[in-house]
Amino acid sequence: MNRGRLSIGRVAWIAENTFREAVRQRLLLMLVITAAALGGSALVFHHRSFGAPEPEFLLDAGFGILTFFGSILAIVTTVQLFFSEIERRTVLTVLAKPVWRSEFILGKLGGVLLLLLAFCASGIVSLASLLWWRQAALAATDSGTFENGCRISYAAVIAGGMVQWLRLGVLAAITLSVASYARTSLFALVSGFFALVICNLQNLACQSYRLADLPWIRGAARLVGGILPDFEIYNMVDRVKAGGPLSAGYLGGITLYSLVYISVFGGLAIYCFRHREL
Repeated sequence: MNRGRLSIGRVAWIAENTFREAVRQRLLLMLVITAAALGGSALVFHHRSFGAPEPEFLLDAGFGILTFFGSILAIVTTVQLFFSEIERRTVLTVLAKPVWRSEFILGKLGGVLLLLLAFCASGIVSLASLLWWRQAALAATDSGTFENGCRISYAAVIAGGMVQWLRLGVLAAITLSVASYARTSLFALVSGFFALVICNLQNLACQSYRLADLPWIRGAARLVGGILPDFEIYNMVDRVKAGGPLSAGYLGGITLYSLVYISVFGGLAIYCFRHREL
């Protein structure tokens, strides 16, 4: 059946329904858990910053919690929302309409990215609120200044949240590419966490392989470094600690880097899903 050209409207419709399904499945509870974790860590540990200035400790803890919970949410949500359509056979109902399989995959990815955007936005708002609260609380006392020589840029904190959203988007695209051909949700889930470990350790592994004497090992290291993203480049807490907004060059480069990998793994997911028997 001729279904016409790829429709952005149909992709947006699937993305909207995917986001609503995530809300119905209460996956947004991760937002509440993250906000509670950020607030609890600040209340419990702000007097025990282990020698680090309090703003630096709060930034480390805040972005660490955001990355930890966000990675779990990106993998689990992608697998659950995709396989719920497969297991309930609702994917057949959707594809029976004038909807391409590529539109279905793009819509699912778009819905997950929208959920991750809401997650990162809530986490960054919580972190910025905690930083502002501690700054105001200590400024009203004689216990010293909050910044201790460090200048907090809230614009950099917000930009850091965007960088983490891009990171989670790449992880979601990788997970969806595996789920598009996997026969069980367990395989896709395990593969997603395995990819997370590889991407986090890729820089260290490639540096070790490049020191090898054999040329084919160095070539394999370069190949792996090109195929899989390096999540080390998303660690920008030190840049935020330095004060001042993040540079446009850094943000532009990491955005392009992320969009390339999201496009590649999204395209791979479309290819695999087109050849999948439902």
